[in-house]
Amino acid sequence: MKQLLILLSILAFTLAAPVPATVHGTIHDVTAKRATSDLADLVPGMSGIVVHAYDDTHRAIVASAVVVSSSADGSQLKLSTFKGLRQPRLPEIKTKPADGDTVILGYLYDRVLPIVPNQASFEKAKNALNDLTLIHPDLFAARLAEEKNPRPTKSSIQKMCRQMHLGLVLFMFDNGSDFIDCTSWKRVAHTDLKADNPKKFKQPFYHRFDSIPGGFFDWSDYTIHDYDAYYRKLEKK
Repeated sequence: MKQLLILLSILAFTLAAPVPATVHGTIHDVTAKRATSDLADLVPGMSGIVVHAYDDTHRAIVASAVVVSSSADGSQLKLSTFKGLRQPRLPEIKTKPADGDTVILGYLYDRVLPIVPNQASFEKAKNALNDLTLIHPDLFAARLAEEKNPRPTKSSIQKMCRQMHLGLVLFMFDNGSDFIDCTSWKRVAHTDLKADNPKKFKQPFYHRFDSIPGGFFDWSDYTIHDYDAYYRKLEKK
C-alpha cells in the first residue's frame, strides 16, 4: 500500500507539471523594442525568440521576446538582442524583427537547470517532472569550479542557461518549487513539489564533487547558511 501511495503521488506531480506550454504566433505593430502578438492569456515573464523567414527554406532568429503583459485580446512583448547562440567569430545577423515574423514563447521550457538542496530532492524532482529534461547539477558546479566562483549568482545562472540552451531554472524549497525564466528572471510557474529536508544541503546546492573551489588567494567565506533564504533572495534579483 505504501508503494502504491508513493507511485500515485509521483504521477500526480507529473500530471500537474505547471510549466507553460510552448506557443507559436506572429508579431505586428513592431518597433525597435516592442511588438504585439495575438497570442492570448500568457504568463508575464515568458520569454522566447522571434524568427524571420527569408524564403521557404531559410530562417534566422532575429530577436529575443519577453511577455510584458497579456490578456484575452493578445500580448505585449519586449524585444531585445538574442544572445543564446552568440559566436564572436561569425558576423551577427543584421535583420530586424518585422510585422509577420514568427514568435515562439516558452522557448526551451523543456530544458531545466535544477537548483536543489540534496540528492533526495534531485531524485524526487526527476521522478515528478519526468516530462522535462533536468540537466544534472554537476554541469553547473563544474562551470562554477572552472570560474573559481563557489557561490551561484543570477548572472552565473543566466550564463549557464545560455551555454547549455536552457529555458528555466528550478528552485526547490521546503514549501514547493519555483520555475524562473532564464531570460526575464521572472517566476513563470510554481508547483507544490517540496524539497526533501532542505536544512540538510550540499554547499552551495546538490552536486557530486567534493567542493567548488574559490580563487587561489581568495579566503572569502562563501558558505550559504540557509539554503531557502539564499535562493529566495536570489529569485528576486
